[in-house]
Amino acid sequence: MRNTPSTKGGARVPRRSGVVGLHVVPKLEEVAVDPGKTGVLDAHTTELLETAAIAALSALRERKLALAAEARMASQASRPDRLIKPKEVAERLGMGIDWVYHNPNKLMAFRVRFGTVPRFSENGLDEFIRKRQGT
Repeated sequence: MRNTPSTKGGARVPRRSGVVGLHVVPKLEEVAVDPGKTGVLDAHTTELLETAAIAALSALRERKLALAAEARMASQASRPDRLIKPKEVAERLGMGIDWVYHNPNKLMAFRVRFGTVPRFSENGLDEFIRKRQGT
């Protein structure tokens, strides 16, 4: 495969049809719009484009997660945390109040000792629910 610039601005690859000459390697944007453009690519070039596409998707996914984390932090910063009672925790988790009292290890991350009755961080509970839902 030759990597010489073309008049159209892309690298060139040999024709698959056996016809003498070179084809311009399509850009990822062009392949997304017209998948038929991959018909001129050899195996090596196809693999290179696939690797570039996966790297781009990975970078975009990382950015998306970072933006979601920033938005979550901003919403938590704007809303003051409050301590809620076990009854409200049970309602929000869809469990019985007994479950809340008998499973302190699962709720330890946002549990606060306040005298003899446990209290729970509302922001911590929201984060716990988000993690359990996978969002």
